[in-house]
Amino acid sequence: MKIKRWYTLGCQPYVLYYGNNFFNRLRKVYGIGMLDRPLLKIFERYGENANFLNREQAAGLLNSVKGQGSVTVSNAQIMKNLFEALFLPTALIYSYLKKLSFSEAAETDGFIIMEFMGSQSRPMKITPRIVYMWFIIPKSEEGCKRSEDLMKKIKQDTGAVPISQEEWEELKPLIEKFSKVLPVYGSGENLWEKI
Repeated sequence: MKIKRWYTLGCQPYVLYYGNNFFNRLRKVYGIGMLDRPLLKIFERYGENANFLNREQAAGLLNSVKGQGSVTVSNAQIMKNLFEALFLPTALIYSYLKKLSFSEAAETDGFIIMEFMGSQSRPMKITPRIVYMWFIIPKSEEGCKRSEDLMKKIKQDTGAVPISQEEWEELKPLIEKFSKVLPVYGSGENLWEKI
């Protein structure tokens, strides 16, 4: 009898935050240049085939895939909410997310990953604290496994803490606002600790 593996993050869309120090380590480990797309370099390293998307393509994908059979009804609703909140923000949502910008996205046969960058001003400092967010949307149980395995490899191979306690504390106001507007699994917590 084959034992079904229990996945730490479950088979649901989730958010992983990482800070600027981790991003700098990613650049070194994966050879990411100033003009390179990080996800492309990371996926190439692990031989993961993906279709890379710009902002309009990512928005179109989220808007269209919610009715396809490859995603569950609950995931389709989350994708609809993501599309509306991130790509068609209302005035209320925009007031919370105005410091959040789309970076890149990729679609594999098992999952979709989108990267956003946000910033939080810091008292007594000129430069804001930068946070990066990966939204991972599994399309199937196999997609759950592959996405989680990829995140484990990235964390392990980078050899750095994705988001330090200091970064987390400074970004807390932004994270709390974001998690209220878009309550996706991990939007209000550091899921790296579960990987």
